[in-house]
Amino acid sequence: MITTAHQHPAIDMHTHVHPDMAATLAEIMDANHLSRVVNLGILEALGIPLEDGMRAFRNSLGDRVVYLSTPDFSQTAPGFGQRMAQDLERKVEAGARGLKIFKELGLRHRDIAGQLIPVNDPRLDPLWAKAGELAVPVLMHIADPVAFFQPLTEDNERWDELQAHRDWHFGTPEFPDHDALLAQRNHAIERHPGTIFIGAHLGNYPEDLDYVDACLDRYPNFFVDTTARIGEIGRHSIEMVRAFFLKHQDRVLFGTDLTLGWEAFDEPEHDNMETVKLFYDRHWRFFETRQQQIDHPYPIQGRWKVDAIGLPGEVLNKLYSANAQRLIPGL
Repeated sequence: MITTAHQHPAIDMHTHVHPDMAATLAEIMDANHLSRVVNLGILEALGIPLEDGMRAFRNSLGDRVVYLSTPDFSQTAPGFGQRMAQDLERKVEAGARGLKIFKELGLRHRDIAGQLIPVNDPRLDPLWAKAGELAVPVLMHIADPVAFFQPLTEDNERWDELQAHRDWHFGTPEFPDHDALLAQRNHAIERHPGTIFIGAHLGNYPEDLDYVDACLDRYPNFFVDTTARIGEIGRHSIEMVRAFFLKHQDRVLFGTDLTLGWEAFDEPEHDNMETVKLFYDRHWRFFETRQQQIDHPYPIQGRWKVDAIGLPGEVLNKLYSANAQRLIPGL
């Protein structure tokens, strides 16, 4: 039974919502105790002009939505990092409040010579530096679940999800391995201590809380969100997970990966208001109760149960809203 959700209205800091779905998003927010949402990169990904998309969101949601833009990696002639930095500055002036980096960086984006662009490529330094100069965060999705880098067989624990999204499998020789990608990311974070970096999906290593803990200890400009990884987080012992959230209560942000109107990523839990309500309720249940062996919010990700962690009210407040308000302008 959920007892504290109404006491902690949340900011969902990781969503992907088409502007045509802005009115639906407003309904979802009202029904699920969401005060604000952060919308990530969908306008550029779908070729929607920034100003048009933001106008549509504001018409339905006013200041309840904040947008993080994503750079254009289709034009990678020499000087691309500097051009991306200039584009970020223009978009921030137009109302964007940060930068979203999708997982294709390090995995698929190539320069004009056909060479894979690593996450810590020095040519991207002007972009990371510009984000720091503008005091806006960089939300990075680098790598993916460890299972996505393992052989694609029925023994793979993410078999169901990889059958639905075959292009999410990276366990073949043309891709860097999981840990190498995170090492590249960490190098970029280290080189830019004046820039705030948020590691999506619990820093893309929820399978190893000790690793994420060490990164948070080492890089004071690094933060993480919980987006779409409760399935992994909840497999660790309750004591271990609670200790992590208590220790890093100022460094973890709440997000869900709610996706609306983007056909490539829509999942069944986002199909209608009833399933969206269940989707959010499973988040509240995980963070706010002590129930064991409950369903996690993302059934396609794995056929296992998780143990809820029952965080204290002051920690929930930071997780659900205060940390995001501190890091992301406009919240």
